[in-house]
Amino acid sequence: MKFITLNVAILATLFLILLFTSCEEDTPSIPIALGSSVTVTNTFESIAFTNGTEEAIEDLFQLPAGSLASRANVGEAVEFSAYLLGLYDIDITESSISFEVVAQVGDSTYGNLFRTLEAGTTDRYYLTFDKSQNVNGFSSNNSSVGLRIDSDNILVVEIGEGFDFNPGTTFEITLN
Repeated sequence: MKFITLNVAILATLFLILLFTSCEEDTPSIPIALGSSVTVTNTFESIAFTNGTEEAIEDLFQLPAGSLASRANVGEAVEFSAYLLGLYDIDITESSISFEVVAQVGDSTYGNLFRTLEAGTTDRYYLTFDKSQNVNGFSSNNSSVGLRIDSDNILVVEIGEGFDFNPGTTFEITLN
């Protein structure tokens, strides 16, 4: 009788353990790991400027290949301050990517380019992480901005038609 009681107690304990461990809510995974190294590069595609082909930004500025690429570690501060010759502040957190146009009216590089982006124009920012991240989807607070997930370690921010490319413009992509 003791043997049966012991077996029933063990089975009841195992059942309760399985019941409570299977009912626990899954901890949501964090899309971007703090401390990850990320490199940003830029391409531009426009019917007016590149005949509709995607070109590295260095080609448009007639600079050496890769010279405008920048690397940082994801942390609490803005990772890419005044990226691309003073155009954008780019901030990456565990769950978002945000851009702010920091170039000012009259800027020697961008002052004559401020406008609403026209059809056929796509400005792409490739974020290449040193290791896999857990980005499964996104939402954007700007209908002219999207995110392409090329792989577990490459995200591409795509800015296109209708984007208000002017000083002070911001947008945020929320990651999940």
